[in-house]
Amino acid sequence: MCSVKFKKIFKWTALVMLFTTALGLYFTYTEINRLWGEYTKEVDIKAFKTVQADVAIVNVNLLSQDGSRMIPNQSVVLHKGVIVNMGSDILVPQGYDVIDGTDQYLIPGLIDSHVHLWQSPNDLLLYLANGITHIKELNGSEEHLQWKQEIRQGRPGPDMFVASRRHNSNGFFKGWFDRLTAKINPVNDVDSIEADLLGLIEQGFDAIKVYTFLTKEHFMAFSTAAKKHDFQILGHTPINMTLDEIWGTELRELGHVEEIVKALIREFGGYQSKQAEAFLSHVRSRSDEIVSQLLKHDIAVQTTLAIMEGFAPIRADLDQVLKGVALRYVNPGIAESTIPAIRAMGWLPEVNIYRLPDDFPEEWKADNQIYWQTYAQANRILIGAMARAGVKLLAATDANVPVMVPGFSLHEELAALSKAGMSNAAVLQAATSAPADQMKVKTGKIAIGYQADLLLLNGNPLIDIKHTRSIDFVINNGCVYSRKVLDEILAAVRAANDESRVEDIGDYIE
Repeated sequence: MCSVKFKKIFKWTALVMLFTTALGLYFTYTEINRLWGEYTKEVDIKAFKTVQADVAIVNVNLLSQDGSRMIPNQSVVLHKGVIVNMGSDILVPQGYDVIDGTDQYLIPGLIDSHVHLWQSPNDLLLYLANGITHIKELNGSEEHLQWKQEIRQGRPGPDMFVASRRHNSNGFFKGWFDRLTAKINPVNDVDSIEADLLGLIEQGFDAIKVYTFLTKEHFMAFSTAAKKHDFQILGHTPINMTLDEIWGTELRELGHVEEIVKALIREFGGYQSKQAEAFLSHVRSRSDEIVSQLLKHDIAVQTTLAIMEGFAPIRADLDQVLKGVALRYVNPGIAESTIPAIRAMGWLPEVNIYRLPDDFPEEWKADNQIYWQTYAQANRILIGAMARAGVKLLAATDANVPVMVPGFSLHEELAALSKAGMSNAAVLQAATSAPADQMKVKTGKIAIGYQADLLLLNGNPLIDIKHTRSIDFVINNGCVYSRKVLDEILAAVRAANDESRVEDIGDYIE
């Protein structure tokens, strides 16, 4: 009798435990999706869908093809999404819409070469509203490939280059956890790497992203497979490899200037605040050789300077930093990340991934500031050396990582590059023609036969780079968006975010 009762108790206990586990996994999975932005209300894009228009922009100051000057009194004719004619004395075809560009400035649409959409489709509208007509997604998913196809079919948003998820070397359980929570592809079998790469090609990814914790063996296997199948790899320098081991591989695009800074820190043996100047001297002493290798091996470098410059301010006064960014446009799920065990992309004070711990000793804070200010300065030193030597620099923001607001952050990046000493012409090139060449797409210049991706500005960005924000019209693949429509897009994203918000952000909004 007791045995029968025990079996019944065991059976019901097992069922309860199974149910509880399943329920826990369901809520965990649901919360994971929320913190990557999935459950934020999606803007109804039907109101903003348009078609390619036959347009002539007349009497405008036009950025030259080499990006060095503005050419006055120009007209540009667009047909079926392509620039078909341009010059100072051309006839506007009958039936074309005319935009008078008197006292305005026409430049190519901007390109952000490092973004993270995660599960936040409203971000596509934010890029469009900020004059960004191409983006490079650097942790791509099957969902992003679908959005890319929908944009080609008329969905409002920038054209997309989609690199694969990040690849790290991991065992089974850590790999499974990272795939679920951090969207990282685990690598544990060198013999499967070529097949994995072929699978990504078949799915339609534009490149494969390598990440910080790949072993040298796995990294070199990716490099070999990429060369064999003529497929691009990009991303991070593995933490267990030196720069000398990276040169000459198939890694032809670095995801950050920071990747070189990290390698130099390893070379230097690490630094603390007292070694800050010595470390910067090491960076300067190595910069010529690094630039030489980048040029020799035709390696492009994504800048992501603004986010590096933000690390020290976040640690000094996070509340003040949040007041200075367009926080209302950040997907609430991403900003509010709430699972303590998962280090996601939290922005707000309780979850911000870069904030100092509450128990951080007060007497250490000054040294911490020196460390991160030095880190930013090392990035600026390398960017300056690269710009002077003609390394292909790609303006990039790491958008959706705190505190890079999608769309808005590229303008912050351009301002940071200008402040770091790059000419405004070089800064514009890093956000237009250079990334277009890198992606092998016919945009980034105002030239006959090029895709009609254009910004009509109220100020000259060659004089002040901040004028990239003074957008009157965005033309994306021949689709025209007026300032009025752009403002309506921004209002729709704000409303969707506010409706989906859990945490109050009133303290950070003026």
